[in-house]
Amino acid sequence: MKKMSLPKPLFAEHGARAVLLLHAYSGSPNDVRMLCRYLEQENYTVYSPMFAGHGTLNPQDILNEEVNTWFENTKTAIQFLKDKGYQEIAVLGLSMGGIMAMGALTLNDPAIVGGGAFCSPIFKTENSVPENFIRYAEKVLSYSDFSVEEQQRMMSVIKEDAVKQLAAIETFASEVQAKLANITIPVFLAQAGQDKMIAPETVYRTAQALAQTKITVQWYPNSGHVITVDQERKEFEKDVLAFIESLSWNGE
Repeated sequence: MKKMSLPKPLFAEHGARAVLLLHAYSGSPNDVRMLCRYLEQENYTVYSPMFAGHGTLNPQDILNEEVNTWFENTKTAIQFLKDKGYQEIAVLGLSMGGIMAMGALTLNDPAIVGGGAFCSPIFKTENSVPENFIRYAEKVLSYSDFSVEEQQRMMSVIKEDAVKQLAAIETFASEVQAKLANITIPVFLAQAGQDKMIAPETVYRTAQALAQTKITVQWYPNSGHVITVDQERKEFEKDVLAFIESLSWNGE
């Protein structure tokens, strides 16, 4: 088997202010590792958990999970921070993680002081997520102990299951979308102009649906879907920090 270092959850305790960062559909906490490290240096406590089924060498593990389980993972992560003594939390996520983060914001949990989404299809949009997942699955299986024949059999199932799961994610996103008017805390929306996974303009539909609260929309014209690691990453990180710094912490 080729050597491959499997990702792990990230948790770094620093200041009294906590930031929960949620990873993408076929991703892991590695999606937001650099953002985590940046916020750590600014004295924030940062937690990036692993969604159920992720971080393994079998893509089917993701497809075997329910989308609602990932939202439960999100709520469990918030409770984890509360149990650690953090009573003020900002919740943000990349792509599907952003859908989960926005879902958390609709709960009106007094511990959540703000949050947002990066390149997240809150509204249904043209997308290439199934094709991307297939490429991801093929790559991950190439590191596994499965034989070529086993991999081929697995891929035929994975292709069918990925389409079904994407539909379930879209259903969950539509449920979140219907509750956006419940959000009364500040929201940060980041969108990459070169996003090939979703239609970039969908971010403006999300912004319009959040007219009742304070929103910040940042557009990164030269970046792709995984904005957290692309060429405008440093500008993006500064923008995230500026947003977090602007939130009402400790009643400020």
